[in-house]
Amino acid sequence: MTAILVGGTPGTGKSEVAAILAERLKIKVISLGDLSKKAGCIAEEDTERDTEIIDEDCLVDAIIDTLEGESDRVIIEGHYIDLVPYSSVERAFVLRTHPATLKERLTSRGYSKEKVAENVEAEVIGVCQMDAIESFGEPKVFEIDTTDLTPTETADKIVELMKPRARSPRYDWMELLENEGRLDKFLSD
Repeated sequence: MTAILVGGTPGTGKSEVAAILAERLKIKVISLGDLSKKAGCIAEEDTERDTEIIDEDCLVDAIIDTLEGESDRVIIEGHYIDLVPYSSVERAFVLRTHPATLKERLTSRGYSKEKVAENVEAEVIGVCQMDAIESFGEPKVFEIDTTDLTPTETADKIVELMKPRARSPRYDWMELLENEGRLDKFLSD
């Protein structure tokens, strides 16, 4: 059994892309957000940041238990894909979105200013990308810029990148924004 991972910062399209990909590949999607709730892995609510704090050890155990019960390939989507055991990972796809577009998406979802800033800064720095590369190594991690793609087009790119010897670019929003003279606009004080 292997897992195809779809991760990224909130607002990059993970859930919708995973659903389209699962339909196309005729495989099941496991949402890490749903799994963390179902397995009782929410350690606490951080009302100030409007987020849930995950007990990572609990979630790792829940992921392992869930994967042991699967006999077929699955898609795992969520913010914490780096917690999936390396031995189960076929490929990890990190969805990226230009910080200006991400800010618009999260604001339109009604996120607080602080939550928007926190997630945009994480995207600028490349937190999800770095966590995935650290957990699975460069060859298993593929990045897709979803800024101007529909979820269907993003799923198409994933299918292309699943082919042998496929490569994907690395996105460095920090360098791009620095070159544009706009980096400070996207980073907190």
